[in-house]
Amino acid sequence: MDVDPLGLVLLHFSLNCIKIVSFDLIGRGRYRDNHMHHGLLWSRFSFVIIALLCATGCQQLAPFNWNSINPTTSYPEWQNDDKYMTTWNDKHRDLSNLRENAAGMSHNEQALHATALSSQIKQEQVPVVRREMVRALVAFPVVEAEPGLEFAITDEDADIRVIACQGWGKRQTDHAFKLLLETWRSDTEVDVRVAAIQAIGNFNGEQVYTELVKALSDRDPAVQFAGIQGFRKFSGEDWGEDPETWIAWTKGERPEVIYDGKENIADMLNPANLFR
Repeated sequence: MDVDPLGLVLLHFSLNCIKIVSFDLIGRGRYRDNHMHHGLLWSRFSFVIIALLCATGCQQLAPFNWNSINPTTSYPEWQNDDKYMTTWNDKHRDLSNLRENAAGMSHNEQALHATALSSQIKQEQVPVVRREMVRALVAFPVVEAEPGLEFAITDEDADIRVIACQGWGKRQTDHAFKLLLETWRSDTEVDVRVAAIQAIGNFNGEQVYTELVKALSDRDPAVQFAGIQGFRKFSGEDWGEDPETWIAWTKGERPEVIYDGKENIADMLNPANLFR
């Protein structure tokens, strides 16, 4: 608060006057009884204090600029954090660098980091840190990353399970497909089911086709849209954004796709729309 110096003088003078008057009244016995005490006098004059504060011309300043703190003199304990622990900023930076540099590492280096991450993910108690570890682990295509990803796909944090689904979707193995299928069928979080069915669309086979059809008929629009995205990758076809149109296509029909303003640019350029 920016207070007018003249207002401070008036406030100080008024408070002293209140003290003098209150002590004088007590001395004369005007407020002497069993239920009166010195604090009551102050409450009686509180309205005077409020009025004086309003009269001092207080002005609201801009929010304090934390960047103005001198790091060499203020909060020295902040400067000592790195001596005793690895801060979140350090972990986030290191994990981001690890993820970005994974592709350029040798197989042995990837295996070493993936093994370490898989072990640390199981021990890390902070979800946000665990989440970044899983993101980093997804960048390692080596088999040593799979124990950590398998643990992550059943993590209590739904966001971590989503990232794990995305990671398993990049691994074209029977084990990956099995884990995604189990997650798609059993997980209770819509976002996780969406990530799982999207990842399943990266695979081939009759069972993939069957699960994508189920997604088109799901009651949740987000799951239906994920089924459409999965079918686009699975089939190379594009029949717009309407699940019913895709369902008709799965039944062998050749539906007419009409651009009605709800589809995207890709739908507008679809040959089925251009040449009708």
